[in-house]
Parts: sequence; structure tokens; C-alpha cells
Amino acid sequence: MKIIFYTIVTVLLAVTKVYASASEEGHGGGPSSLTFVFQVINFLLLLFVLYKFALPKAKTFFAERSQKIILSLNEAEEAKTLAEKKLKEYEETLSALDKEVEEIRNLAQREGQAEKEKIIAEAEKEKEALEKQAKAMAEQEIRKAKQELRKEVARLSSDKAEEIIKDSINKSDQESLIVAYTKEITSPPPS
Repeated sequence: MKIIFYTIVTVLLAVTKVYASASEEGHGGGPSSLTFVFQVINFLLLLFVLYKFALPKAKTFFAERSQKIILSLNEAEEAKTLAEKKLKEYEETLSALDKEVEEIRNLAQREGQAEKEKIIAEAEKEKEALEKQAKAMAEQEIRKAKQELRKEVARLSSDKAEEIIKDSINKSDQESLIVAYTKEITSPPPS
């Protein structure tokens, strides 16, 4: 920093000398050299004050600002790394979720197929049971109809036999049957 200060002072002195020599020769037509010297002194005082008071604060400001920028960059890099890590975790989780959804879908399809087969098997059993029940009921109805038919045939046969017997038996045959029957009832049973 001192090099910059000395360089500026040297350049100003050189400019002052050139300006002063131009004024003496009458080329400048500008202000007097005394005014110029005061301006240079004022400028040098300004530079000294800036160097002594403003430059350390500026150095501190820019050093702090530089540190803050570096810190912000580091934090941004850490945040970026963390975000990339989170993104990778989320992608892995999403991939795992996709696999899990596919597994659940396959499981649901297998369970649905098993349930379908179970329902079909139960329906088949129920159909067989209903067929057996219907067959049994039909057989029972057939037996019942046969019994009623037998009863009707027996009744009709009895009626017809009675009618035939009535027509073929006369009064004397009737009396002889009554006598034989009474004897049979009144006689002791054979031992």
C-alpha cells in the first residue's frame, strides 16, 4: 500500500513540476503556480487523510465483505451438496415407492385372481348341491306320486273287486260266508 502512496505522490510532484515549468514559460495561461501548489498540497492532504483513516476502514470493509462472500459461497456449496443429497434420497424413495406400488398392484391382481377362483369354486359347489337337492326333491316327488298312484290303484282295485264280488255273490253265498267267518272268530285258536 505504501508503494501505491509513494507512486501517487511522485506522479503528482512530476505533474506539478511540468505545470510549473509550463507556467513560467507562459504556455499554460492558467492559474498561478502558488495556487497550483496549494491545490496539490490539498490533494496530498486529502490523500493522506484517506490513507490514514478511510483506507483501513475500506480494507476492513472489503476484507469482511470478502469473508462474507466466501462464507456465503461455502454455505451455498454446502446447501447445494445437501440439496443434491436430498434429491438423491427422494429419487431413491420415489424409485422404492414405484417398486412398492408395482408389488401392491401385482399382489392385488393375485389376490383378485385367487378370490375369483374361490368364488367360482364356491359357485360350482353350490350348483352341485342345488342339483343334488333338486334331484332328491324330484325323486321324493316321484316316490310320493307312485305311492299316491298305488293307493289310487288299490282303492280302484278294491272298489272294482267289491263291485265284482257284489255282482257275483248271491244271498246264499253271502250267508255261508257270514257263518264261516263267525265260526272262525268263535273257535279257539290252534295251539
